[in-house]
Formats: sequence, structure tokens, C-alpha cells
Amino acid sequence: MTEKKEQPVMPVHRSLFDALFYRAQEAMLVLDRGLNVLLVNNAALKLLGWTEQDITGKPASALVLEKDLKEFFEMAELTAKNGVMRNCRFYLLTPAKSIVRLFLTAQALKDPSGAVNGFCLSLSPVSPDEWSALKDPHVFRAAARKLNRLTSVGQLTSMFAHDIKNPLHVILSTSELLRAQEDQPEQVRSGAELIERNARRASKIVKTLLDFSRSGMCRLEPHPVESAAEYAIELMDSSLKAGKVKVSKEFGKAPKVFLDPNYMHSVIYNLLNNAAQALDGAPSGEIKVSSGWLEAEREVFLTISDNGPGMESAMLENLFQPFFTTKENGTGLGLYLARQIMDEHGGRIVVGQSPEGGASVSLRFRKTV
Repeated sequence: MTEKKEQPVMPVHRSLFDALFYRAQEAMLVLDRGLNVLLVNNAALKLLGWTEQDITGKPASALVLEKDLKEFFEMAELTAKNGVMRNCRFYLLTPAKSIVRLFLTAQALKDPSGAVNGFCLSLSPVSPDEWSALKDPHVFRAAARKLNRLTSVGQLTSMFAHDIKNPLHVILSTSELLRAQEDQPEQVRSGAELIERNARRASKIVKTLLDFSRSGMCRLEPHPVESAAEYAIELMDSSLKAGKVKVSKEFGKAPKVFLDPNYMHSVIYNLLNNAAQALDGAPSGEIKVSSGWLEAEREVFLTISDNGPGMESAMLENLFQPFFTTKENGTGLGLYLARQIMDEHGGRIVVGQSPEGGASVSLRFRKTV
């Protein structure tokens, strides 16, 4: 009887890595900081048609069309700066130089000191029919279902929305009962109407947050950024007039972009509200809303700037951290959620000083129609 030879036991971490990376259904590549291929999983090999021996060690530029190299390098630098770039449309090359159409999401990899030492690319293939019809919003929504879910922000918003939902319901019900009572003084009736109106708006916001946490995904459609801005300005109109804040608009020519109007209205509304609060008490406070096309960056921009006191460099470093706020009653979630939403749009946020001396926040969109 022959003795059965024992197989060496694979370490758990290696087994886990094999399961999560090499045998994952999602196609993935790992690049070093110099954009050379370090690792490639089985799904990516099958998608691109390369062998592991032929692709490992190659510069990633060998997989990209020459005309797209500049955009690819820019994407890598933006990923290193922002941590992630989501759903960039790209062609990648097979060994036979045929093309594979896909959405590419890049995640920066960092060493213990926080320095970027590589990138993980996730590849989501798109059929030729979908690719050629991406300008059709219905087809784009179908492709968008493949986008990554924002798990962390979903959990965060769900937690807060559920905690706020019940007390809001009590406020709304009580205000409705109060307003329905007859022979109420006009001051009491108008106060109840004000409470009810704002409670309904708050309930709508909570519903949006809950929907967002459940789906974790924006539903993108072609939309002009200036229309989204106009809608948010209208929502802010009464409070801006009450604060004697002037709004100037400068909308330049730009293509439509793929965005979710509901979420974008919330982002722009919060940015306008932040600017208005920064101008609180200023005798000649002004908010400037501008949009247009940046040829060098190939991006559509929507910028909200003010002539307030501006922001210190220390604030700029922490603006997108959850719960970071300089306001007594602020939550510190506005800009954090805004960046998550812009990530889902494949866009980015640029924050700095405005020419007028105040703060400037610019939304940048790369998915144009």
C-alpha cells in the first residue's frame, strides 16, 4: 500500500488573495507607480487575450491606443491625487492589436506612509452595440448598472437617514394637526405651515439619502450643467435674498454631460449654501456661478465662487474628511458626500481661492455627450 503524499498547506492569506484577485469574476490589473503591469487576474487575461507571461512586466502603454496615451497618463495622475477615478471609457489592446471596449476604474495603492506605489485597474467590458449607442440615455443607464456601488457612503447615509426619519414624521404629523385646527391665530397658522413645508423638504432629502444608500449608484442621463445650477439657485432664491447675497451667472458654451439631476441638484445646493454662509453679514456679498468647457483638460466645469473670507490651507487639507466642519451646527458631511457623488459621475472636485479673494469650488465632468 503506497503512502499518500501530503500536499503543502497554502497559507490562508495566499488562499484568500487567490480567491479575491486571481479567481475573481471582475477583470483586474495591478500596475506599479511607473505604470508597468505587476499582476493580472484570470478574468483580465480572458478579456484581453494575453497570457500571463506576455503581459506581466509590460508597460501599460502597450495596452493603450497611441491617441489615448495622454488621457491614460492624466487618469493615472488624477488617481494618484484623488485616490480613485471611476468609469473612464477606454479602448485596450489585445496581442493582435484589436480593441476591447470597456469602462475602467482606477484605485490608487498606497504604502504604509501614504505614498502612492501603484494602481489597481478594474475593467468592465461594453458590447459594440452599447458603445456606439452610449449617447442614448436609455442605453447609458443600462451600462451604468455595471458601475461600482458606493458601499461606505451608503452605510453612512442609511444610518443617519433612519435615525432622522421617525422624529421627522412626528414633526410633520403634529404640524399638519396644528394647521388643521380652526380659529387659530394667523401667526400660529403661518408658523405651522412653515414647519410643515420644511419638514416635507427634509423628508424628501431623507428619502433621497435612503434611496442612494440602497442603490449606491447614480442614474446618469444627458443634462446641461447650467440647467442643474439654475434649478439649485431657484431653490436658494429666498434665503439668498434674505441674506442680501447677490448671485451673478456666467454660463459659457459647453456640451451636455452625463449626470443624475437629483443628486447634482443636492450637491450644487449645498455648495451655494456653504458660500452663502461664508458671506453671512458681509455688506456686499456675492456668489458667482460659472460654467463652460476646458479644452486642455477636456472637461466641462461648473464653478461656484464667493468674495468671502476664503479658506486657510489647513482647512483645504481636511475639507473632504467626514464630520470635519467649521460651523457650529454643521455635520461635516456636505463636501464628503459631494465628492462621493462626483466620483460616481466619473468626475472630480477642485477647491481653491477665487479671484475675488473668497473660496472657489469647481465641479469637473469628463463624460460628455
